[in-house]
Amino acid sequence: MRKNLLLILVIILTFSCSTSIKTKEKLELSKNEKEIINNFLENELASAAYRYRINNNIVVIETTIPKKQVLSDYLSLLINYKKSLIDSIQAVKMTKELEKEPQYYWKNSDFIIKNLQSQSSEDFRKTIKTEEYFNLPNRIIFHLSVPLLINEKEALVSFMSGSGDTGFTSINSGIVLMTKNNENKWVFKCFLGSPYS
Repeated sequence: MRKNLLLILVIILTFSCSTSIKTKEKLELSKNEKEIINNFLENELASAAYRYRINNNIVVIETTIPKKQVLSDYLSLLINYKKSLIDSIQAVKMTKELEKEPQYYWKNSDFIIKNLQSQSSEDFRKTIKTEEYFNLPNRIIFHLSVPLLINEKEALVSFMSGSGDTGFTSINSGIVLMTKNNENKWVFKCFLGSPYS
């Protein structure tokens, strides 16, 4: 199972890098996207899965999971749900729009969490291949998507997290639904499932 998750992460990172533009564009997140991703991370790190890792450094893989991958994964999970957030017409339209979306690269300034740093996917792969992780402090590693806004009040975030203590040992992964509440704050609504398990 762990080997499968590591293999999936390496494949996604390779796909993300190979489909990205060679030079990093100066793209910026919207205020909503920053709020969504930070609130997601706060909620995720507060969960029981990380209770013994409170003092660990947080590392975010610089290359994001592409939004078209988030949409594809979400649509593949729909078998388990009676109602979809996205109808078939909207899904086709979104898929076409996301085909030409440029690759986004996380920056430390995108996050408000302390002890967080970004790492390139190349450095991450090198750390695993050369077993450098044995010499690094304990880390929680996240591979995140930029939030996929469905409408003004709903967004999807795809993620994989793992412990950096032994290269990459899976902690959690999946797609979550974030919603805007009555106080106009983005909050975690539910875990929709994981296409990676």
